[in-house]
Amino acid sequence: MFQGNHYSVMLKEAIDWLDIQEGEWYLDCNLGGGGHTEQILNKGGKVVAVDVDKDAIDYAVQRLQEYVEAGSLKILKMNFRDIDKIAENLNENIRFSGILYDLGLSTFQLKEANKGFSFMDKAGLDMRMDQELGVKAEDLLKVLSEKELEKVILKYGEDPQARIFAKAIKSHIKIHPNAKILASDLAEIIRKASRYPVSKIHPATRLFQALRIAVNDEIGALEESLSKTADLLIPGGRLVVISFHSLEDKAAKDLLRNDNFRSLLSEPAIPTEDEVSINSASRSAKMRVYEKTF
Repeated sequence: MFQGNHYSVMLKEAIDWLDIQEGEWYLDCNLGGGGHTEQILNKGGKVVAVDVDKDAIDYAVQRLQEYVEAGSLKILKMNFRDIDKIAENLNENIRFSGILYDLGLSTFQLKEANKGFSFMDKAGLDMRMDQELGVKAEDLLKVLSEKELEKVILKYGEDPQARIFAKAIKSHIKIHPNAKILASDLAEIIRKASRYPVSKIHPATRLFQALRIAVNDEIGALEESLSKTADLLIPGGRLVVISFHSLEDKAAKDLLRNDNFRSLLSEPAIPTEDEVSINSASRSAKMRVYEKTF
């Protein structure tokens, strides 16, 4: 569903599995464009939503102002790795009937934030979700050695051309040591270096993913956050995780080994063909659903 500038991936499925109960509290760990939060509120649930992106928060507060004023929506600027501090921040001890992670980079962030997430951005390579973080993506490109950069691309992007791309980037920086690297510049560097410059998916896709994950420590934050969910859920509460690449899905899958949860799906759910045709960015999404055991 299109919410302002944002398609909420697997919106109906996520809301159905959360099994919204009127008057009960739900935690949205990735507020983003606010699509999932809005649907929970529309069904009578109350929401605590967190996000590190101030621009996304400002947008959501404006769009969902009536719920904020009514007290049924509380928004915190917070990295979801710190969800155990929600009670401290709200001065209120809330237990949740459902927790949702929608780990995709929202269309709102791609189009509005102008932080270098998109190949077409004429902006610098920032990629920080939280502007209070010190290191930008461009800093990583310049500070890391060629070998270190290769490892980052391979680890977080799982790109078989990691060595080729690391060499091309460092060669460009060596020739232009003082030049600012725009997102669109990096995309072109990678396109020229790639063994497959013309393909259905842009050859820089995995590289951009790797840089974003590294800058924001996304996998470390996710693993830490998921480990705290059982303490925040009521018995029988639902946990829904929508991931977009294998590293995220692995972190979610690891919950199968957690005695606090049982999986409600034998295999992760994927978007319908209709959804993919409307929003191609949803094509890699997987949804895992758990229930906290009594």
